[in-house]
Amino acid sequence: MQFVHIDDLASAHIFLMECPQATGRYICSSDDTTIHTLSKFLSNRFPEFPIPTDVLDEMEEEEPLHFSSQKLLNLGFKFEFGLEEMFDDAIKCCKQKGFL
Repeated sequence: MQFVHIDDLASAHIFLMECPQATGRYICSSDDTTIHTLSKFLSNRFPEFPIPTDVLDEMEEEEPLHFSSQKLLNLGFKFEFGLEEMFDDAIKCCKQKGFL
């Protein structure tokens, strides 16, 4: 599973529009993980939101798929946010909007 913070995604779009060397398509993903690792991360980081894991117990853990953003990074783009900030901001936004 690939992840990117929405602010990094928007910044990458602007960066590529302003970069004369940019051509073609770009992968924009700062983090990759598996569903097992993500569920453990979310359970530890947000214990107030129980993550059902009974289905995961029946699934074999897999290696994460890696999609490289190296082409984007080679042009000089830098990601500002990691998985922690992505979910911290998502939870904060959902709380502010009354979804959680």
